[in-house]
Amino acid sequence: MARQYTKVEELSEAVFARKAAGETDRQIGESYGLSREQIHNLVMRQRRKSRLIAAGYIPQPKGRPRKSEESQQEKLNNELVRLRMQVEVLQNFLSEAGRR
Repeated sequence: MARQYTKVEELSEAVFARKAAGETDRQIGESYGLSREQIHNLVMRQRRKSRLIAAGYIPQPKGRPRKSEESQQEKLNNELVRLRMQVEVLQNFLSEAGRR
């Protein structure tokens, strides 16, 4: 059986609007196919985030940071190093083979 997944973060605005209208967590959850606990936890997370942002905290994206793009000069330098290494390997091979 495939797992049903709903990204609840996308529903946060609608959930807060319905909570302001006076609906309970259970009623909101039933309409979206979620449990009362999921709605309750969503509201708590969003309120915590808003408190942190109001206090001056800037949320950072999770996970490993992306590699920065190499500049054109760095690309040229890396290619030059790679080519020098290849030349050195070829020279060593030719000297071992007795050709040079």
